[in-house]
Amino acid sequence: MRRPKRRIRQAEIVGLFAVRLRELRVSRGMTQAELARQAQVTVSYIWRLETGSAAPGIDLVDRLAQALGTTAAELISTSPPDPVSVLREQAKRLFESIITSADRYDLLALNPILARFNRTR
Repeated sequence: MRRPKRRIRQAEIVGLFAVRLRELRVSRGMTQAELARQAQVTVSYIWRLETGSAAPGIDLVDRLAQALGTTAAELISTSPPDPVSVLREQAKRLFESIITSADRYDLLALNPILARFNRTR
């Protein structure tokens, strides 16, 4: 008779890493598949990392950081990121992506929205 698999209880830093990894990935507008491809791992492993059910080796932390355009130190930081700065970074990346590929019609739709936000400041 097979014994049931024992679950390894991960250290608290693994959970903090999981939250940080997901926040950075989302702030960059990346999917799990994009991050997995760039870090040369499977999508299911990215999911395991983001849920805290797996702990990466230091070489993978470095590959993930490079794929996310950050440093390993920032990725394993134990202090939570400021949610406003994460959202601001996400908006900046999305905006830059839109601006570089927008055609006339996209810009006609976007400009009134931006003008409205600009008036509220």
